[in-house]
Amino acid sequence: MAATAVAAGALVTGLLLLLPPRDGPDAAQGAKGGTSESSSAGVLVHNVEKPCQEPRTHECALSLAYNPYRPYVTSNSADRVWHHDLLQARCTIANGVTVTDENHRHTSIWIQVTHNGRHLWLPGIRVHPDNLTQLTTILPTCPP
Repeated sequence: MAATAVAAGALVTGLLLLLPPRDGPDAAQGAKGGTSESSSAGVLVHNVEKPCQEPRTHECALSLAYNPYRPYVTSNSADRVWHHDLLQARCTIANGVTVTDENHRHTSIWIQVTHNGRHLWLPGIRVHPDNLTQLTTILPTCPP
């Protein structure tokens, strides 16, 4: 698929945005505040449930988690996102809690994202499968 240039030097490949490195004051702040970030990517949230791809209702919300190593349940829910919300992805892990979607697909890959000024976790199952493959290729592994 051909890439298309967009504002501020970002590149769009399918639904994945490759963003230029950040130069702001917190550009070097990693998952636990100490490692530098060499790349980031804009990623669109994907809800496999077709009836939930349009409405921004409580029932159609997907959760971001505080911790990818704890169960993906209400007590670990940090914030809500909806289908096609754009988040800034920072890094990935491959060994988080396994999450299964409504089509019975599952993965233990998680993506650290920035949402409302906080570093939270999006289960990889909430990203389109083609984009998840790209993310795990271009983003660094999150530090332990």
